[in-house]
Amino acid sequence: MLSNKINDLISATISKISGITKPRQKFLKHLLMLYMGLRGRYTFTNLARYGKLNEKTYRNQFDQPFPWGDFNKELIQSECSEELIAVFDPTFIPKSGKHTPHVDWLWSTTSQKIKRGIEMGCLAVVDIRNRTAFSLDARQTPVAKKGADREDTLIDHYLGFVLEHGQMMKELGIGYHVADGYFTKEKYVSGICASGMEMIGKLRQDANLRYPFKGEQKPGRGRKRIYGAKVDLSYIDRRRIKLCMQGDDFCLFSGIVYSIGLKRLIRIVYIENYDNQGYESGYSVLFSTDLKQDPLKIYHYYSCRYQIEFLFRDAKQYVGMEECQARSENKINFHVNASLTTVSLAKAGTVLCTEEPAKEIFSMCDVKVLFFNKMLTEFIFSKLALDLSCKKYRSLFMECLDIGRLAS
Repeated sequence: MLSNKINDLISATISKISGITKPRQKFLKHLLMLYMGLRGRYTFTNLARYGKLNEKTYRNQFDQPFPWGDFNKELIQSECSEELIAVFDPTFIPKSGKHTPHVDWLWSTTSQKIKRGIEMGCLAVVDIRNRTAFSLDARQTPVAKKGADREDTLIDHYLGFVLEHGQMMKELGIGYHVADGYFTKEKYVSGICASGMEMIGKLRQDANLRYPFKGEQKPGRGRKRIYGAKVDLSYIDRRRIKLCMQGDDFCLFSGIVYSIGLKRLIRIVYIENYDNQGYESGYSVLFSTDLKQDPLKIYHYYSCRYQIEFLFRDAKQYVGMEECQARSENKINFHVNASLTTVSLAKAGTVLCTEEPAKEIFSMCDVKVLFFNKMLTEFIFSKLALDLSCKKYRSLFMECLDIGRLAS
């Protein structure tokens, strides 16, 4: 049964973390199982309604720190395949009031407008073989102080947060860090490369690039010429940026160029898109700091970056990631990490396997229905004092668990 599998998975994972007391372990097991099937809003009052503990107990436990990074690292290490990449992306959470720390007017990608709330930066790990994302750790983004350059302050915070988990990513064997176009900045890329990882990202369509110079050098004194003409991304030189794959509605070209903004040589993957009539309809440019990397891998790894958005979606829609009413930074961080970890556990128990790529379609909604049915059925059967060792009662119990679930 899925619930027993996830319960065993939580117990096995948390037992590998040192320094966690037995009462704390018991609370974490109870909480993560409760998050799987809770109905209504994920507030302390509602947790007390469905859970076995007092509301004040939940509040006190949420205020205590927990090494979510270590927990998720052990989960990923035991359940995922060997081909992993690290992905970082912040997400917006609406929040009102004046007493919550770091509340500001921030951009909401979902609403496509500025809204009042907080931002959580999430470092995730994507299993390439199973093509799914798992949360590693999440932390609230601080608001820039008055007079400080907000963009520089954010890049420093994001980079520092990622580098804090550098040892964990080395233990997981992660060699590539993938982020969207916002993070294509010299400070961020250089920091990632200095940590021992390679960076994969997206360039602006007007990026300042130059071809490496391979012509004859002028005789005499002076510095030799290193870089040649500027790269015109609207009309690339196909003798230097060569075709590497042709699809039905796009073509991939790749080559090595020098980025003025990043101050380094990079390998670019130029994606040329075509419309239904076969005419060019636009282009986008990906890059990797690993000059020897296969262009198709760059394209595949960057496309897998979007799996973190599905992780956010499931956590927000089904596990109440946006519903915490706490005003403490510790409690908010604890709740968000608990929501993201709950989705990761559901994925690990549902679709992951060690011998072949996962084929089962994951539905967090289906998992939540199963756990709620189990919670309610166990409560009713316990009040009726029905013995589940009886085959008839056991069959009825299993039938109740499937009420409202999606057809397999």
